[in-house]
Amino acid sequence: MSDEVEHCMNRDERTTTDVRLELHLNPFSFHETTSRYRVEEEDNWIKLIGKEGEYLAREFETYAVLLYPISWIPRELILSLNTRLTSVDKLRDVLMKPMDWRDFVTFRIREGQIISSDLKLENFLGRDLVNNVLESVGLEFVELEDSVELACELESFSWSSLNLAFWKISMGLSLYFELKRSHEDISLRLAQEYLGRFHSPS
Repeated sequence: MSDEVEHCMNRDERTTTDVRLELHLNPFSFHETTSRYRVEEEDNWIKLIGKEGEYLAREFETYAVLLYPISWIPRELILSLNTRLTSVDKLRDVLMKPMDWRDFVTFRIREGQIISSDLKLENFLGRDLVNNVLESVGLEFVELEDSVELACELESFSWSSLNLAFWKISMGLSLYFELKRSHEDISLRLAQEYLGRFHSPS
């Protein structure tokens, strides 16, 4: 095992520092990204070295993960991400829409939680009510600055916990798009119903 990966895996698994995980859903775009860095092999992983820092990356047939900062990657996290996450396929399916597609999504991972950081969802009416319902499954739409992101409880850094968390995030995104469409349909229907009431009163 390489010294760099060994260094990551020997760190205390419990950390309060967020690890950034970029989930690249477009392998071709990922290859274009890595071409701008010096690449070193790290067993099943590669280390990308650039002016702005160093990253660990692991590529699968349909997606790639990129982790940083290297010095804070928990041992169990890197072991778990060494195996393909099947729930990523669901996330790709949800995002495979012309207006919603993106090449990658960034997540912040810490003990007990994983939260997206660049989905930039629109806030919506009834978010608190929706969160009350989703609380039982450990999922929440959280407001960060000028947008909404998805946060999910993470029981551990194990493969099963990560796979389940990404599945829940995928389902949460699917729910968000359904709610957005429903709000638009209701708004249109109510506007059409009120259209006939705008005539001058008799």
